[in-house]
Amino acid sequence: MRYVAIASLLIIGLTSQAVGQTGPAPTNDVVTASRTEMRELIEATQAVAKASRENVDHARVVPDLLYQILTKLDKIEDKLDKVETTLKATQAAASRKR
Repeated sequence: MRYVAIASLLIIGLTSQAVGQTGPAPTNDVVTASRTEMRELIEATQAVAKASRENVDHARVVPDLLYQILTKLDKIEDKLDKVETTLKATQAAASRKR
């Protein structure tokens, strides 16, 4: 474990020195964007924001729906338990009468 930590520190130190020795980026590589490109970027950002809002809304609604479904299933299960209990009691009473 010590060797891994020492090796990683050594690698980080050497790479930071190598990065520090490289020259600055040339200033003539300026990216210019036209109005249409900027508009497309804005529209794409708006689409991403809309999708994110829909995702958040979906994340809020799904647990509520699941809770409602589970509540209904619990009620159905309780009713089935009552029916089974009634059937068993009826069958037991019928078998005693014979």
